[in-house]
Order: sequence, then C-alpha cells, then structure tokens
Amino acid sequence: MGSLPCHHDIFIPVNATPRRMATSGCDDGKFKTITREDLVEEAAALTRSLYRICLRSIKVIRWGNAFDDKEFEKREEEFANPSAGGMLSMAPPPNKEDELRSRAEYYKSYAREYFVQESDCLDNDPLLERDIKRYLYYLRKGEKDRKWLLGDMMFKDPFKNSLDQERINKFEEMGNGYLGLDAEPERKDEDSIDDDFFDADDEEPEWFKKHHPHLR
Repeated sequence: MGSLPCHHDIFIPVNATPRRMATSGCDDGKFKTITREDLVEEAAALTRSLYRICLRSIKVIRWGNAFDDKEFEKREEEFANPSAGGMLSMAPPPNKEDELRSRAEYYKSYAREYFVQESDCLDNDPLLERDIKRYLYYLRKGEKDRKWLLGDMMFKDPFKNSLDQERINKFEEMGNGYLGLDAEPERKDEDSIDDDFFDADDEEPEWFKKHHPHLR
C-alpha cells in the first residue's frame, strides 16, 4: 500500500505559528483564513481514517476465504501425493493457520511502514504546492492499493465507500486557498489518483526522484 503519514502525532507541528496564510470562501459567505495548522489538522484526520480502514481490511483477509481454502487443499494433496517420478520436497507440510496469520502480520507491518515512510509530507513551513500534492497523491494511492489488494485476493471490499472522498476534495480546496489559488480543483472520483502530480501506475518522473531520492 506506497507511502503516507499515519499517526496523528506526526502531524503536530513543533512551531505552531503559521507563516503563510490565505483566504478562502466559507459556507456563511464570509472569508476564513486558511493556515498551515488547518491543513495539518485535516490531513491528520484523513490519514487516521485511511489507516483504520487499512487495518480493518487486514482483519478481513486474516481468516482466508473459499479461494484460500481451495489453494491449501490443492497444496496439501500435492504434498501428500507427490507426482510419480518427481522430487520429494523437504519443506514442511502446508499449515493453513500459520500461513494465514503470517500473511495478516506481514500486511499489518507493511501498512505501518507505508504510513510512516512519508511522515514528512507536510513538514515544510510554509507548505509548498508540491507538499500538498505529494500528500494527496499518497492518500489517494493508498486507498487505491488497498482496494486492489482485496480484489487480488478475491475478497469483497466491505469498506469500499468508507474513505470520505468529498472531504479529500475539500482538503484540496483548502490547500488551494492556503496557496492563494483561486481555481477549484477538478473533482476526483474515488478510484482516481491523478492529481497533476504523476500517475501512480507510472514510474516516478526524474524530477521527483531527484527531490525525493529516499523513495527509490
């Protein structure tokens, strides 16, 4: 599941005083100042939401499904009745419970690393446009990868609409307000991660690799 900050504490700025502010329209017709703190606080909430959904998805795959059952039955039969003339395997017999537990633990560790790896997304003060786009990229990519993983393992996604896409779009609008951009961002559907940063299915462009060599 990529890279993205996860725990709320990584978003608490050491220096809380914002250095750059802009105005953005509010529902009551007045103008509200968008600060770095506003963006950091909202990003923390969005990130925690995705992280919880990822952990719940891992619980879904923990006990396996009919597809897993068939795979284990096939392997157990092959282990008990090796093909005539084939080489006997010295590996232990398949252990369904152990393998399912190990699989869940692997993805739990992977998800944790995924979220921690990019915990510096919003560290700059003031925030730059690339910082906000970088955060949105990994937020959207994380949700897309989560869905792909469940589908690849033949699991239904019980959390398909759990991540608030409207709130993500609102965060993007807040980012534009903070940066002093007037145009509203193009609305994204729940499976889209094209935020004019770069496409998650493509290799990262050279300029991104240059500025973020630790991601390679």
